[in-house]
This record gives sequence, structure tokens and C-alpha cells, in this order.
Amino acid sequence: MGFLGKLFGKKDEEAAVELSSAVTQQPVYEEKLQTIDMSKHNENLGKVLIDMSKGSKIDMTKHTARVALAMDYSGSMDWLYDNGSVQETISRLLPIALRFDDNGELESWLFSNGAERLKAANADNYSSYVKNVMKKAHMYMGGTNYAPVLKEMVTYYKDIEPSEIPAFIIFITDGENSDTFATNAVIKELSEYNIFVQFIGIGDEDFDYLKSLDDMKGRKHDNTGFTAVKDMNKMSDEQLYTEILRQYKDWLNNK
Repeated sequence: MGFLGKLFGKKDEEAAVELSSAVTQQPVYEEKLQTIDMSKHNENLGKVLIDMSKGSKIDMTKHTARVALAMDYSGSMDWLYDNGSVQETISRLLPIALRFDDNGELESWLFSNGAERLKAANADNYSSYVKNVMKKAHMYMGGTNYAPVLKEMVTYYKDIEPSEIPAFIIFITDGENSDTFATNAVIKELSEYNIFVQFIGIGDEDFDYLKSLDDMKGRKHDNTGFTAVKDMNKMSDEQLYTEILRQYKDWLNNK
């Protein structure tokens, strides 16, 4: 099993949908099209926010932010879209947007060599978001460039939808980027605005570039966080939400 298999784990078995003797096995994500109950995720997120607010200048239970997702769409991510892992991730991330976001939506982008903004994920469409939105995008699975999607997001939050409300970007990738120079320039520009990017590296990649961002010079302030996640399925909601939000909370406190 490759490192992506270690990340999410293989399903014990895929669902066979027998509509007739001629119907073959369906992709696992088809099982997830029914409404997913997020009440437990919401409850666990609430506990994390209460804990984070203790001794903090920011009451995270009352915090408002514009929440966005940048999701890797490179070739190595292919089977994670097909087996339901990305859909599960969206279902766990959406409660953050429902809690924080001023319009209750998770603004979403895909990235590979380029980038594409998608219809936002919300309480009405999230349960089939991969099939009905991501899989119908005009993106091709290719390499891994961070700069194009970050540039689009800067333009969106700075020029198209400007606001005094901070933008919190959750950036998920399984690989190192091939455009470090261009990404450095965008991250330095980002530091001029009310935008924080939480990078999440999944799998066994070293992510030397993302680790190096802590020491990046030339920024107005440290506007990025990084966490490595080897096996998301083994993380409880409390662990996952804490890892996603702890550096963002520190950024808010230090502004």
C-alpha cells in the first residue's frame, strides 16, 4: 500500500449495488451521497473552540471568518477522490465554515498545474460535493503548483469580495510544489492582507518547503501555518480541528 493508502486506509470492502444481474460494483463515494449527519462533528468542534478560547484574547466560539478550501487535484490524489476520502474530508471541514463563515459556506478551489474556483460547499450540497461539483470541474489532474490557486484566492478576497473579516484558507496537498519561487512571492503578498493560510500535508512526504515557511523573511507578519497528517482516519475530530485551528488562533491573537 502506498503512502496515500496509509493516509486514509483502504475500505474493508466496496459497496455492490445490485439493481440487476448486469449491474457491477459502484465507486465507494456513491455510498456517501445520502445525507451525512454532521451533528457529531459540530459537537466536537464546539468542544475544541471552547478549549481554545481559554486564556485567549479571541473567543473562538464567537469568531467570524471567511473560510475557504484549496484542495489538491494532482494525479496522485485520483483514487482519494474516487474512494470517498476527499468527500469525507469535506464533511469534516464544513462545520468550521458553518461556525465561522459569514455566509455559512466553504468557498472552494481545486489546484494542480493551474487552479479553478468551484461552487461553494454548504449544508445543502456537501454530501455529494465530490461527485456533483469537483468531478464536474474543468480541471485535469497533473502536477502540483501552489502559486496559481493562491493568486486566485488573493484576488478573490482582496478585490472581488473585500472585507474586514479575516479569510481563513485550509490548503490540503499530498506533495511538494514545483513552483517555490512563485509561491514565495504570493505568500509574501498575502502577508499584507487579512488572510491566513493553514497548509495541511497529507501522507509521508517530507514537505520541506512548507516546513521552511516558518523562517521565510520579507513578510509583514507570519501568515501561514503547517501541519503534517499521516493518517486522517486515525485522528479524532478533536485532534483534527485542533491541528487545523491552533496556528490560526495564534495568528489572530498576535495581530
